[in-house]
Amino acid sequence: MGVTSDQLRRITLLSGLVFCLVSGGAWASTLRVQLEDGSVAGIDEDHELFLESQPGPGEGLLAFSRRYCGDTDVAVRAISQANAGTRQLRAGVRYRIPFSILIDQYQLRVARALFEDDRAVEPGWEHRVRSYGEVQRESLWRISEWFTGRGDNFSAIREANHLADDHLVPGQIVLIPEQLLLPAFRSDLPPSSPYHLEYGEDGRGDYVLYRLKAGEALYSSVIVRFTGRVFADDVNALADEVAERNGIGDVTDIPVGFGVKVPLELLLPEYLPSGHPRRSEYEEGLLASARFSNQVRTSSLQGVTLILDAGHGGKDVGASLSGVWESLYVYDIMVRTKQLLESTTAAKVVATTMEGSTHLVAGRDQLSYSRKHRVLTTPNYTIEDSRVGVHLRWYLSNSIFRQAVKQGGDPEKVVFISIHADSLHPSLRGAMAYIPGAKYRGGTYGKGGTVYASRREYKERPKVTFAKRDLVKSEGLSRDLAQNVIQAFRREDLQVHPYKPIREKVIRSRRSWVPAVLRYNAVPAEILLEVCNLANSEDRRLVQTGAYRQQVAQAIVRGILSYYDGAEGDAVIQVAATGG
Repeated sequence: MGVTSDQLRRITLLSGLVFCLVSGGAWASTLRVQLEDGSVAGIDEDHELFLESQPGPGEGLLAFSRRYCGDTDVAVRAISQANAGTRQLRAGVRYRIPFSILIDQYQLRVARALFEDDRAVEPGWEHRVRSYGEVQRESLWRISEWFTGRGDNFSAIREANHLADDHLVPGQIVLIPEQLLLPAFRSDLPPSSPYHLEYGEDGRGDYVLYRLKAGEALYSSVIVRFTGRVFADDVNALADEVAERNGIGDVTDIPVGFGVKVPLELLLPEYLPSGHPRRSEYEEGLLASARFSNQVRTSSLQGVTLILDAGHGGKDVGASLSGVWESLYVYDIMVRTKQLLESTTAAKVVATTMEGSTHLVAGRDQLSYSRKHRVLTTPNYTIEDSRVGVHLRWYLSNSIFRQAVKQGGDPEKVVFISIHADSLHPSLRGAMAYIPGAKYRGGTYGKGGTVYASRREYKERPKVTFAKRDLVKSEGLSRDLAQNVIQAFRREDLQVHPYKPIREKVIRSRRSWVPAVLRYNAVPAEILLEVCNLANSEDRRLVQTGAYRQQVAQAIVRGILSYYDGAEGDAVIQVAATGG
């Protein structure tokens, strides 16, 4: 049964826990802790964990379920059963969500709130046994259910803690080994757990130490993985810096087990020690944006507007390696994606650029050189200056977005995808998606000059300003879109970047930023998709084949379909390749 606002007024705080009085006037053996967002974490007299929350404005059971549990019919039924068969949610009423069906971040929040003395440590999760007044003390079986998802793991936990029997006493520490933990708890372990990191300090400052394993190299296994650097110059420069700090003379001949020290300030925030201010800020940002995921479901992309952008073009060829121009090949992928969407879905598809008088799929593997791409503003802009070309793209995208909304469309039924091919360290392969990190956006922005002022899209709205909540929402929706697209690449057996394929910022030359085509874009769900690494010989060979480019287009379409209706993603695979 849901808990009403009247019932919540009868809350008493005791030892940091909230004991709630339920209807009927009798004290229940249910413990509740109110969370910052107003939801409530609880444990009932049967030792079942749960979350209670109110639906948002106009939010039905399906959307409520997706917000807290992901896209699953099982969750809808479980939430209904947990609330006396409720199918219609009422505003102002809290509804119970069983712990076992919550998505990872909410499982972690519930456990953190209820078990405030627990710790994520290198070997696993340390849980402090508690007693709750009239509630029976905890058992190994229940602890195993909470943290591993299976009660029958209790014997493995007993063995790991060298316990003679199953008897537990309040205050006792029980370690749940890492290999048994649910993903929610495993993800919260300090970075030293999955990668055996050690933190320390010497005369040159704070560092993290990682011991190389067989087959690992300083470049990819340390610099790329832990610092997030992917561009060749950055990777090589940091590798030299780290080699010098560690007294490594030959980076190609480092013995297995060698402990490499990396300055703490170079690390991605997720690899910093738990509780470090920069890691905490990063995790808070993730949690804030995770509140927003796509709730719109539509058959065959009905009513959806897809804005497709091919990076660079014209005199801006983008990355160029061994005669392969980025602008040519990503344009062909964009055209293939556009044609596939138009032939298999009901979506409205709008391209930001064009070569010639129409969008034609190339009929050959290796593409002819061309500098004739133009941005489809009014009037068009033949791309002479790369910066102008980029800025006119987001002005155009914002105009398309406003028109879609003005015509009665849902803002969340508009998607922007900019297609690129990167030039990274040659050891890296595969797709990677950038999303607009809210931290790196804000303020008011606009361009000036005749080249902009002469365009209709600029005249409509010369400057852009975003509310903070909208930026956080955009990060969440964009991450959701990126996850679906990257997963589609995997399902197509296409290579994906090995470390952190979804990134909320670009890191280059010790600076971090969001690409302008995303930063100033008003479309809520937007990604910049790097389909491959042209600096890698195998990726470069593949992109010069029509079959590969068609496969990439299919993955993009499959990802979009999955974002709006996961059941329809497979249909695209049945469509015959177009051209190439």
